[in-house]
Amino acid sequence: MKHFCVALFACMLLVGSNVTLGQTRDNDEPSDNGKGVNYGKEIVEYWQVGVRIKAIGGVCSGFMCTIPIPNDWHDQEIKLEDEQLSPHIRAVKYRVMDHGVRQMVVSIPRVQPDAEAKALLTFEVRTKTILPPNDTTIFKKAKRVPREVKIHTNPSPYINNRSSNVRKKVKELVVDKENVWEEVKALYDFVHKDVGLTNTQKMVGSEATLREMKGIGEDKVNLFVALCRAHGIPCRIVWVRGHFYPEFFLHDDDDVGHWFPCEIVGTEDFGSYSKPRPILQRGDNIKVPEKKERQRFVAEFLKGKRSPGKPQVTFVRQKVAKPMPQ
Repeated sequence: MKHFCVALFACMLLVGSNVTLGQTRDNDEPSDNGKGVNYGKEIVEYWQVGVRIKAIGGVCSGFMCTIPIPNDWHDQEIKLEDEQLSPHIRAVKYRVMDHGVRQMVVSIPRVQPDAEAKALLTFEVRTKTILPPNDTTIFKKAKRVPREVKIHTNPSPYINNRSSNVRKKVKELVVDKENVWEEVKALYDFVHKDVGLTNTQKMVGSEATLREMKGIGEDKVNLFVALCRAHGIPCRIVWVRGHFYPEFFLHDDDDVGHWFPCEIVGTEDFGSYSKPRPILQRGDNIKVPEKKERQRFVAEFLKGKRSPGKPQVTFVRQKVAKPMPQ
């Protein structure tokens, strides 16, 4: 049977999850001993996410849809507030992939002509401002990188930390710095201040961005991640609503690991994040069952059987008011 597939890149969009939906702590979060980041104010937003499928001109059938759903993190809490499932929905399941990336998997066997199937969830999302650590001199490179963090030391799509030019630039930037924190700050200052920002839409990757000394915002993040990894420091991308930023990983003097954010595009923020936004995903090298290649970002996905009708598909991801009690 022939199938059709739809996949949409949605890094600027939010979806949510909840501990009551079978959530696990299968992510890259180390135990906190109070020496890492501190937390400031909390923001609370409500988001509705899911899918609508309308059958135009005939029956549509055999749909399987996946939607990325963010996890609970040290700086974010998710709570399910409302659920709208039409009778067409056979099942809604959840699965956890690399780095705590979660998906909602929706099964819709059949939609009659001019009818609409829908699976819509509304979540409360609590996200915290991140403040810098109290003492930055205690941090060092991890002697033994934890297994779940090690993937963030390897190349990933558009991030090549094995480039000789990237490694050469790292050596140039970190010379004579007093400690590891100052070394990472030197990498940050270079990308944040010296690498220009273009207004094109094409992503070219870390190597071309270094060579041209300019790139789109996402490529500036790619370059910082590549520089950190080339220096032996795990680093990953955090995807938030409408934006993205990197986090780097260091051990403290108790050999406890911590993730520290920084803002590459916009106002300077190093080891802190002053504009909290709902977090969609963490990581940039993710294995997805429906894809052959590892993914930089887990996008929405839809497949279904070829049918007489034409499906009109809408992925829903929108900020909404707090749901009223039933």
